[in-house]
Amino acid sequence: MAAIIACSWPRAELTTLAHRHQPAQRYTDTAAAQRMAALVQNPGKQLAEVNQAFRVAMRHLYRTRNIILHGGATQGVALDASLRAAAPLLGAGLDRIVHASYTEGLDPLDLAARAEVALQLIDGETGLSTVDLLEPPH
Repeated sequence: MAAIIACSWPRAELTTLAHRHQPAQRYTDTAAAQRMAALVQNPGKQLAEVNQAFRVAMRHLYRTRNIILHGGATQGVALDASLRAAAPLLGAGLDRIVHASYTEGLDPLDLAARAEVALQLIDGETGLSTVDLLEPPH
């Protein structure tokens, strides 16, 4: 799931920046602009860092789920933090899975495999664009 989210992150972030950018003014989201500048300069490194952060968030969510499911602890300290960090990411990943299923008939594991391969090929000679990481090969 983290790889799927990492591969969809550049397009989502750039879309948000495009909607917020007003030529007569400065960016309203400087942090996002800096993240995208770092992505353009070194896509492989930046995507690897983002992918790792998303993996950590997904693992925390899964561990919290285990505590609730197997331990019955619904008031744990980690619950709020896990949900705050992982819920939007999980939603984005599920959106991409559903989109790939409807538009291509692609199974979730096949999309995950495509994402993992895209993360490996981004710095190569394939010409793979950071905004097309989850798109079907042409």
